[in-house]
Amino acid sequence: MSRTVLERSDDYTIERDDESGVAIFTYTQYVSGEQLREVLDEWAAVLEAADADRYVVNAEAFMAHPEEDKRWIADTWVPRLIDQGVGMGAGVHADSAVARLDMEEIERMVNEPDSGFTYRTFESESDALEWLAER
Repeated sequence: MSRTVLERSDDYTIERDDESGVAIFTYTQYVSGEQLREVLDEWAAVLEAADADRYVVNAEAFMAHPEEDKRWIADTWVPRLIDQGVGMGAGVHADSAVARLDMEEIERMVNEPDSGFTYRTFESESDALEWLAER
């Protein structure tokens, strides 16, 4: 699988899968609070500039998100993505029960409203990309 690096910082890497065109956001370290919001705002801008309608976020660097960050993702960030035309997202969690449960809670929160947005979590990036490719 070939990828193009779009942006790299101390906190994350943004790549595009050259075959599918899916944007792949990978956290390189744990961020939360205002720092998380700044990172996600940058990711949303990249998605908008690319006119992307789906993405993968690899959060293997996280064990768990604070509750206020999960709520902000569900109440603020995802609605912004929907307004930009993004309809699907996939998350990749760390190999731990805590991380899996955390990402499943985010999945439940962002899929709650009948918004037309679909988000699923996976144990591997390849599974996430495959799921998006099938849609």
